[in-house]
Amino acid sequence: MTTPTQVPAQLFAGDTWEWTRDLADYPAGTWTSVAYFEKVDGNFSVAGVASGTTHTFTIAAATSAGYRSGNYRWRLVVTAAGVRTTAEEGYVEVLPDPAAAGNVDHRSTARVMLENVEAYLRDPGNLRAASYSLAGRSLSRWSRADLIAERSKLQAQVAQEERAEKIRRGEHVARYQTRF
Repeated sequence: MTTPTQVPAQLFAGDTWEWTRDLADYPAGTWTSVAYFEKVDGNFSVAGVASGTTHTFTIAAATSAGYRSGNYRWRLVVTAAGVRTTAEEGYVEVLPDPAAAGNVDHRSTARVMLENVEAYLRDPGNLRAASYSLAGRSLSRWSRADLIAERSKLQAQVAQEERAEKIRRGEHVARYQTRF
């Protein structure tokens, strides 16, 4: 297995995480490094270990198992001779541990909302869908016209999410243009 040379875009909680960074302006041995990961309900950090001039970051599987899933902003901070600077920054998505996830709902918020709106439009007596709240109102309190308009917005959002996922997986995404 090849060790990534940057923070991966996605990581699974419960896996061993390892990556290296060869920062020409901040060589390990001269500069120390710490990667900070931040989100509203959970932060963590990992110190880099010098391997020649390369910074190596490793988080044990037992440690990552305790991290909450979600999108984190990360910052790579380097320090030397009293100077501290952010060398790099970006985002990483921490995914739930598949071995411990159980019945985790992996659908996006837009997908959940779309499915509930469609279920209610098909059957207004569907108590499960009717009890779902959207923008502070249960579906049973929306007019049919408002729900249809909301469904159109959600369909577009879900389609955009699906295109982004295909691109992330390296699949071809067809684009059609129509002129009138």
